[in-house]
Amino acid sequence: LAVKNASEVERARQSWLTSALPFVTDGVVIRMAKEPAAQYWRPGQGDWLAAWKYPPVAQVAQVSAIQFSVGKSGKITVVASLVPVILDDKRVQRVNIGSVKRWEAWDIAPGDQILVSLAGQGIPRLDEVVWRSRERSKPVPPDSHFNSLTCFYASATCQEQFISRLVWLGSRSALGLDGMGEASWRALHQTHRFEHIFSWLTLTSAQIANTPGFAKGKSEQIWRQFNLARRQSFTRWIMAMDIPLTQAALQASGDRSWEQLLMRTEQHWRQLPATGERRVGRVIDWRDNPQINALSRWLAAQHIPGFGS
Repeated sequence: LAVKNASEVERARQSWLTSALPFVTDGVVIRMAKEPAAQYWRPGQGDWLAAWKYPPVAQVAQVSAIQFSVGKSGKITVVASLVPVILDDKRVQRVNIGSVKRWEAWDIAPGDQILVSLAGQGIPRLDEVVWRSRERSKPVPPDSHFNSLTCFYASATCQEQFISRLVWLGSRSALGLDGMGEASWRALHQTHRFEHIFSWLTLTSAQIANTPGFAKGKSEQIWRQFNLARRQSFTRWIMAMDIPLTQAALQASGDRSWEQLLMRTEQHWRQLPATGERRVGRVIDWRDNPQINALSRWLAAQHIPGFGS
C-alpha cells in the first residue's frame, strides 16, 4: 500500500488492526519507496524501514492462588494462578511474577484482579494490578536458604528444588531422558521416595510400571531411557550433577573421570573458556561439597563411566 505521510500510515494500520484478515499479523512494516541496494546494508543502519507493532492483547484476570517454585540453583520464583482467561485464542491460567522481592513490591494476593497480556512468543505477562481484594491473605514464601549446592538429596524442605534438579538432569543439556517431564518425575518420586537425584537408576521395570499414571508403553520407554543413561559419557553425568561450568568448558578441560577432576587446580579451571574467578570459586565449592562427593561414590558403585576405579 502506497502512503504519503505518517497520518496515512496510522489510518492504514488502524484499519488492518480492527478488520478481519485471512492471515495473522502483529503489526505493519513501513518502507521507503527507494532503499539502498543490498550490498550497502549495514547493521543498525536500516533507517529506510521500520516495524510498528500492534498493542498487545490484554485481559483482566482474577488471581486464585500464589505459588512458589524453587529452581535447581535455589532461586525462588513467584507464580500467580489465575481464573482462566482467553488471550488471543490462548487459554491463560498462570503468570510469572518474578522474584519474591518483585512480588512483594506488586503486593498481589489471591482475590486480586490483574491485567495480563501476551509478551514475545505468547508468554503471559503481568502489566498492572487493577483491583485489590480487601482480604489480604498472602502465603509465606519458602526460606531463602536454598542455593546451587542444596537439595541433591530429598527432604521435606527440599521438594521443589529437588524436582527441579530431576527435570534438569533429564533435559537434553544433561542425560537427555526423553519423555521425562516434571509431572513424570513428581509421580516417580512420590511413589518410590527417592533418596537422591540418581535414585531412579535402581528402579525396576515393574516398579516403573506400577507408578500411578504410567501406561504400559510409557513405562517401558522410561525404563529403556534409564538403562541407556548408564552408557552416557562422564561429561554428561557431571552436567547432570550441575557442575557450574558450561558444557564447552567441561569438554575443553579434557576430564574423563572423577579422579582427574579432583586433581585439577584453580589455575587449570581459570584457563577454560568463560571461566572467571567467581566461577572458579563455585567449581571448587561444588567439587568439595559433601553431597556431591557422596553422589560420586554412589555412581561409582553403580559402575557409571568415569566414576569407578
